[in-house]
Amino acid sequence: MNITALIVTWNRLTQLQQSLKATLALPFQHVIIVDNGSSDGTDSWLKSLTDPRLHIVRATSNLGGAEGFYLGSEYIAKNIDTEWVVFYDDDAWPESNFIEKFSLLGLAEPAVVCARVIDCQGNLCQMNLPWRQRTITFRDNLEYIRHPEKFTVDALNSCAVISCSFVGCVVHATILSKTYDHIHRELFIYFDDVYYGYYLYLQGFSLHYQPELVMIHDIGGRSTGNFPAWKSYYLVRNMLLSRIIFKNNSFFSTSAIFFRIAKYLFIALKNPNTIYSISLLFKAIKDGLLDNRTPLNNKTL
Repeated sequence: MNITALIVTWNRLTQLQQSLKATLALPFQHVIIVDNGSSDGTDSWLKSLTDPRLHIVRATSNLGGAEGFYLGSEYIAKNIDTEWVVFYDDDAWPESNFIEKFSLLGLAEPAVVCARVIDCQGNLCQMNLPWRQRTITFRDNLEYIRHPEKFTVDALNSCAVISCSFVGCVVHATILSKTYDHIHRELFIYFDDVYYGYYLYLQGFSLHYQPELVMIHDIGGRSTGNFPAWKSYYLVRNMLLSRIIFKNNSFFSTSAIFFRIAKYLFIALKNPNTIYSISLLFKAIKDGLLDNRTPLNNKTL
């Protein structure tokens, strides 16, 4: 099986080293690493590696994971002879039997397959669950608050899905080469993967969740304190951009947008820097409505 790994990294050298160690232990034909302008020694370390399967794509600055996955997909489409591409971040890696399990699926047609993503303790990573259906009505969104599993996948059962996560999705190279332009690189972070998968779904491609495929996502040690205002900015702005990107087929309905903006307003009110957080939230709403996709400046981040 001709299968390629695509990893995007930025300033997480220790985690990248763990990810790459696990990746190179598997029979990937190619391993593409996109370095988003890291400044923590990642560049020097990557230059010291000699595995012939490695291809390093260097960006001059950090324009987000969305840009990284776009650049990596573009590189693969133009330079790599492969059949399948596995997407993941620098803090993730496939289980040791990932490729073996994938080959047992016996896929005969181009498709997109989503893995089950767990943390280092074996807990399900909710952030990486693909969606089975959208929350459209007011009632749907109330139901999603109480029972999100009705809209995302059941962790242990395979099913058709309408989106994917860039941690653990496997995309057929033929699909990727024809559609990578629909990875919205300008989103910086958040929903770039959801929108790409949703676009493929709308185009009639097959997307499935297969829980026997397992990815490890090392999300331990992340702050559980105040949610950064800049993250809320991208979540809200990019959510609103769905209505411009997809028009009448927006991934997020009016009700869904209302509920989520209310959520992030509540988060902003709890932030110690309340005025700044609220002002950035209103900027997100304005930019999303006016289709301003310019990233925030580094001082904001």
